[in-house]
Amino acid sequence: MPRPAPLAACVLLLVAALEACTNAPAAKDDKPSAEDAPNSIAARCRAQDWPQAMPDVVGQPFEPFGRDLMCFDNMEAVAPDGHDVMTDPASGLGVWTVTSSTPKPGAKVRITTPITLELRAAG
Repeated sequence: MPRPAPLAACVLLLVAALEACTNAPAAKDDKPSAEDAPNSIAARCRAQDWPQAMPDVVGQPFEPFGRDLMCFDNMEAVAPDGHDVMTDPASGLGVWTVTSSTPKPGAKVRITTPITLELRAAG
């Protein structure tokens, strides 16, 4: 079982990284801008063909930096008590399971499409 202090430090680093990614201005056409490093995650995400199908993450661990969700700029992850775990480092990213998503899996979405994931405690 992870110790609370290292887990909290990891969560804070992950939240800071997410904030840095989501605060970057998105290009209107979702293509890399001159401001992006050519191999950055943001540049690679914008270089993909959009819109894409919303991934089916229902029943999966909540991994905002995982392959399925890392390209989305406008994501909210709601715990059963209504708080957004993306903005609450004390929530402990990675200890949640996705129960539903809006838009639904398969719906066409862009990088900037508002995405809401409903979560439950893992385990």
